[in-house]
Amino acid sequence: MFHFVIPLMQPPFVCPLSPHRTTIFRRLVRFYPNFLLLSALTGGLSVGTLQFSEFHPCTTALDTVASGFLTSSASSAVLAVMLAVMLNFHFENTDTMAEVTRLDYGVAWTPLVLLDWSILAVLAGLMCWYWETSKGWRAGVMIGSVSVVLCFAMWVAWLMWHNIQRRDEKVMADYQGWNYRNGGRTRMDGMAQTV
Repeated sequence: MFHFVIPLMQPPFVCPLSPHRTTIFRRLVRFYPNFLLLSALTGGLSVGTLQFSEFHPCTTALDTVASGFLTSSASSAVLAVMLAVMLNFHFENTDTMAEVTRLDYGVAWTPLVLLDWSILAVLAGLMCWYWETSKGWRAGVMIGSVSVVLCFAMWVAWLMWHNIQRRDEKVMADYQGWNYRNGGRTRMDGMAQTV
């Protein structure tokens, strides 16, 4: 029998990270212990709010919606803690960052996304609860002010994402320019010759 080896292209999610994304990956993994505290606080706030008498039993539609948001927040906070602990154990043995792939980079963001959803769900649940308990202009002022602050936070997050993307493009352009000027050698080859 003949055995044929068919060369397959490497999928894009197992390719190594760029130098800039490797730095972001290190910062993200270093922040995992803080995820535990923030997720525990968010989950505790959700469970503590669910102990209010308005939620036993839920009599109005807004109380039901608030209860749903708060329950979703508590469960996503628990999942964020679980994933942060497991990923911290997994990535703490990654001594050389050449082993880190795009798949690792994408998975590393999962606890942060769950924590963000947990925070947004707490805000939505508290706003629904406050709207139900404080009808009138007070609820409008509270919801309006929280909406303005949330829009501001989303604008700042967009600016930070845009700056990271622009910085990543600049780093890659500098790296490719250095590589071109030095005849295809990498920076490590140049360092090895100078030492």
